[in-house]
Amino acid sequence: MQPSAVQTISPERFFAWVVGQEERFELVDGQIVMEAGAGRRHDHIVVNLTTAVHAQVKGGPCQTFTSDTYISTSPLTRRMADLGVDCGKPDDDSLTADRPTLVVEVLSPTTRGFDVTVKLTEYQSLLSMQYILLVNTEMPTVHLYLRDQDGRWEDRVVKGLDAAIALPKLNVVLKLAEIYDGLQFRERPRLVEDGR
Repeated sequence: MQPSAVQTISPERFFAWVVGQEERFELVDGQIVMEAGAGRRHDHIVVNLTTAVHAQVKGGPCQTFTSDTYISTSPLTRRMADLGVDCGKPDDDSLTADRPTLVVEVLSPTTRGFDVTVKLTEYQSLLSMQYILLVNTEMPTVHLYLRDQDGRWEDRVVKGLDAAIALPKLNVVLKLAEIYDGLQFRERPRLVEDGR
């Protein structure tokens, strides 16, 4: 006897169901998956980033979006990023970004491994995507992935509160001091040389 196939649902059925749910869900290969909650530190960084990005793109051809807007990464997968920029012409009623150009994931300890592997690969497969930011919550460090003129992905690690990230295709510059404004960082242990 053949085992029964796992039942998948369409994005249309998923969106009809997910509206009004208290928890947060993604659609992954036609399966509904609950998202892990985020802490205050994560939320603080998301608010700082949303403020900084929105101030620089408003009035232009692109729009800032939050995790309430989904990103279509395959026919049966709809992802939620912490923040993004859509340079398409989305319908006001649409729950999905039209042409996501920037996506930001603030890394939580529970989702970090997944965000830097599976989600990163999915985001990089989108033709409209130009920039992906993976933001560390424990230290002022951002991993920037950017698409070059030949369509290949480059990656850079930007560290320190004095640093800034330029996203020239969006006319956006993000200072790490703004991203991490209001947060304290723990001292990292250092090797101490014996003075004898």
